Amino acid sequence: MQNQQPIIFSKAGKLMFTKYVNGALARNSTNSFFRNGAVQSIVPSIEVKTTSLPDGNSDWDAAEPDTGKGGSFVVNLSFIPIELYAWLMGTTVEQLTNTQMWTNDEEILIPDDSPYTVELAHTPALGTTILVDQNASAWAKTASVSAVPATTQYTISAAAAVFNSADAGKAVFLTYDWTALTANGFGLPKSGSRPTMECIISGEATGEDESTFYDVNLIIDRCKSTGNINPPELSREPKPQSITLKVLKPRGNNKAVGFKFAPRT
Repeated sequence: MQNQQPIIFSKAGKLMFTKYVNGALARNSTNSFFRNGAVQSIVPSIEVKTTSLPDGNSDWDAAEPDTGKGGSFVVNLSFIPIELYAWLMGTTVEQLTNTQMWTNDEEILIPDDSPYTVELAHTPALGTTILVDQNASAWAKTASVSAVPATTQYTISAAAAVFNSADAGKAVFLTYDWTALTANGFGLPKSGSRPTMECIISGEATGEDESTFYDVNLIIDRCKSTGNINPPELSREPKPQSITLKVLKPRGNNKAVGFKFAPRT
């Protein structure tokens, strides 16, 4: 057997998760997921659990037998797709049509000149608009689209808000619901369990001579995401996210975690 050089991992690696269906792996487009964002790093941690057995006639323990093992992989991502978050939470992303959406606090500056009309981001659903001024005082909506609004009133015509000339230059704020023709959506179930998965990590490594290259696989036979599984942060500045995969008891005689290094020819 040829010895392998010490290696340097040259890439973070990419992941594929596959669910177990009735105890068996089912690698297909339904049960496997590998489009999981930009991976910054993958940090393995393997723990050997021991128990100290003291010797009553010595300052030193008599033995330190191994009592078990534990392991986890922390995956640091630059960003996380909603599909991956839904996958880890045990749910799926749905393709929605004609679904209700909300726009909150859309800021509107009433024009200084005629027409005193502002095009909105979306077409509000009938009877759902709430409009307030900078002092949070509510403005009344006119009963008829054809009626000219009085001062501190407004009307909605399709995707436009119409105002009185006396209110020119004022800033107001509109909240309303509208209908999206298509959307992606998912929700966290009221109850249920998340799937146990196989995780395969594919990556690359370089030998110490920097001229020998390896394709690398790490295979976690059974694992589950644990700890905080946070959705993407709502922020102007996107922040990296981390998920922790806990290594579970493998099937049969499989290794809990397997490492393979194939030299490139």
